[in-house]
Amino acid sequence: MLSTQPRLLTPGPLALAPEVKASMQSDLGSRDLTFRQITRDIRNWIRELAGAGSDYSVVPVQGSGTFAIEGVLSTFVRNRDKVLVCVNGTYGETATKILRRHRIRHAVLFWSIVQAVDVTEVEAALEADPDITHLYFVHCETTSGIMNPMPQLLSLAWQRGIISIVDAMSAFGAMEINARVHPFDILIASGNKCLEAPPGIAFAIIRRALLTPENTAVRTYTLDLFDQWCTFEETGEWRSTPPTHVAQALRTALIALRQETVAGRCNRYTAVRDQLVAGMEPLGIRPILQPDVQSPICVAFRCSELVPDADAFASYYRHLRQAGLLIYARFHPASYSFRIGCIGRIEPGWIDDLVAATQRFARMNTGSVAIPGGRAMAALESLA
Repeated sequence: MLSTQPRLLTPGPLALAPEVKASMQSDLGSRDLTFRQITRDIRNWIRELAGAGSDYSVVPVQGSGTFAIEGVLSTFVRNRDKVLVCVNGTYGETATKILRRHRIRHAVLFWSIVQAVDVTEVEAALEADPDITHLYFVHCETTSGIMNPMPQLLSLAWQRGIISIVDAMSAFGAMEINARVHPFDILIASGNKCLEAPPGIAFAIIRRALLTPENTAVRTYTLDLFDQWCTFEETGEWRSTPPTHVAQALRTALIALRQETVAGRCNRYTAVRDQLVAGMEPLGIRPILQPDVQSPICVAFRCSELVPDADAFASYYRHLRQAGLLIYARFHPASYSFRIGCIGRIEPGWIDDLVAATQRFARMNTGSVAIPGGRAMAALESLA
């Protein structure tokens, strides 16, 4: 049992605003006129947030972000195509697993989780393999919180006539994305990250030129995003039962974001991140990333003295949980790191409480709150 009301400090799901939660109290029919208007608003407002014009369309899908990723890869990559996947964390690896499952041709470039995708290496791979038709990368890889160079990668794909697929799951709504300035072909995200809505709806923003039978493949029924799009265009309705309450919450969350602006939300998350990093540093708990690639979405921390392994992390997690603080519940063994989210309706006092709880944990386990940090980061040099 939690000793207090849980306070989420994870990279999604996240703490929601009261008005977003309250908007899920109304029951609506999935084919009702009011719900069709909610669907139209969601599709139009998401397209506007992406800086996308009428040459793009938004296709929502029931489920988590992974549903939209698989929907895109299984719908918009044909049998004769080949995808180059850029991997520097768990979520790039997810794309490769989906491609393997569907027996879709692909190649993979790997980097450490503390390294951003190298545009020069991607360019060399594209030059070496003319069969590549699609480029897939993650905008913000939440395994570490690293930001990958989206504008440069999009430019590279655009210049070569290669279809770009961007997993912007953890960045959309907090990091500026403008399709008019940096055109993409397909961008994937979900409501339960920086849009600050509950889980249940993901979406793809797709260039309309790709929304034709000739540019699509049919591998599944449920995740056929082309058929889903056709139904939206023809009837304004979802093909099968949508999460009606979640859709209402997503619409309310989008209204809040339009008022706050993407820049304003980014500033709010950045302030949380900076407060968090400043509070943890005196304890010898430091980010594994360099500041120039550290996003305001989440921070991966490492401390070999206090949280050296999965067992120690489990103890630390239980300690925070008893204080009503929920960070991401998995330890990353390869980098000896754990993650704390900076997104959602986090209040500054929550970070103060997190730091205080961590200080108590340090006293219990080391007898001190001042932990030398030199050894904590040294092993990371081997990852770079």
